[in-house]
Amino acid sequence: MVTHRTERLTTDGGRPGDLRVSSASLFEGRTRDAIIGLKYRNERRNALGLARLLVPLVGAGTDVLTWVPTAEARRRERGIDHAELIARHLGALTGVPVARLLQRLGAGQQTGAARSVRLAGPRFVAHRRCAGRAVVLVDDVVTTGSTLRSAAQALLCEGAREVSAVTVSAVE
Repeated sequence: MVTHRTERLTTDGGRPGDLRVSSASLFEGRTRDAIIGLKYRNERRNALGLARLLVPLVGAGTDVLTWVPTAEARRRERGIDHAELIARHLGALTGVPVARLLQRLGAGQQTGAARSVRLAGPRFVAHRRCAGRAVVLVDDVVTTGSTLRSAAQALLCEGAREVSAVTVSAVE
């Protein structure tokens, strides 16, 4: 079951836009179990299966895939950035180049945070290599959409031509 939603964006330059978010499934059942296994039990083999769910969601005009980086403390704790693993497998499956285009600022975490904190979202800085390119953001779960909005805004501020997002699952 593919879900779609549109998030409203406004870049620092005031340029309004929309972020189309496509999710392969709802955050339930085997998909939920596979995501939790990857994130919290280091079940890295799950990344390939999760990436396979995203293949039909990547458009033909995509220039580059990037991922929404996890908080640095979480990456060190887990030993992996789960979204990066999914993105790299997705790139191999689709033939679309994968590049680290975002840096997460601060140490805040979305998982387990109050809704008001999640709505404020983390902050990101984008690499200039995104300029003029159609970028697809890859992440595991979308809840409020604030993380994806923040990441997309950073990419647009650095000149990305277009930004869309694909997630493995969505929380209703």
